[in-house]
Amino acid sequence: TAPAGSRVDLAVSATDAGTTSVVTVRASAAGTFAATVPTPLGANVVTAAATGAGTGYAQKTISSDFVTGTVLLDTADPDGDDNGPGTYTYPTAGDFHAGAFDLQRFQVIDSGANLVFRAQLRDLSPTFGSPLGAQLLTIYAHDPAATATATAAPFPSRAYTIAPQDAWSRRIEVQGFAEPALVDASGASLASPSVQASQATRYITVSVAKSAFGTPSAGWTFAVVLTGQDGNSPDQARPFTPTAGQYTFGLCAPGATSPVCAIDPATAPKAFDVLTPSGVEQAAELDPTRGPVQVRGVPVG
Repeated sequence: TAPAGSRVDLAVSATDAGTTSVVTVRASAAGTFAATVPTPLGANVVTAAATGAGTGYAQKTISSDFVTGTVLLDTADPDGDDNGPGTYTYPTAGDFHAGAFDLQRFQVIDSGANLVFRAQLRDLSPTFGSPLGAQLLTIYAHDPAATATATAAPFPSRAYTIAPQDAWSRRIEVQGFAEPALVDASGASLASPSVQASQATRYITVSVAKSAFGTPSAGWTFAVVLTGQDGNSPDQARPFTPTAGQYTFGLCAPGATSPVCAIDPATAPKAFDVLTPSGVEQAAELDPTRGPVQVRGVPVG
């Protein structure tokens, strides 16, 4: 509310977008007012200032994951497949919430100067004090026109590669306790993506400049890998033990008899959930007993 009949200026400073907009309204005799203000993607500082019979102001910061633009890729992922090759189990500590490693949807949106990548999870509760404290999300982009490509994960100990036909030229990796990264096939940094995580919508939203990434079109593919973040691990990914510990993933549940349960936990593919193209089954794709694990990409168009 504001003093009756006062003029109310609402200024929205979009921190990430670098824009400011102002909307002016008049408070009613009861001191109430309403206005619609733009809230671009990212952090927005909203300041309401009243002038007239009395003065005052209030300020609040809100985060928006609303994205406008052209949707280039929008693909769903099955619920409940957050178990890698069909056997993986969550750590037993209460910090880890059911669905925290379950991809549900992935989008690529052309918003003009930027590309926006959105990964929706079944649960995105803050963990270890960070909105993105549990997850490690890696996005591999295949551009058929690229001359320099790679198939390797960021570290060999992640124990998977990207399939040769989907070899990547751009890789994005985000987590809660390290700066987001966009690199080319040689590992050279290209830009600093912006990232936000919303518990309300369960979206991890990453924005990068098209000038650094390129513009996806038909023939491009995206391989998306979700696993657990662990800043104490040399490869930043949460390790495995034969069965789950408080802060380790389990290869299998106690008493399970899958061949996966017998492998060396250090050789387990660190991929809890992945997007799969039509005709590819995740449990088979991520099964290390079938040979080296290669993750396929999902096509654009």
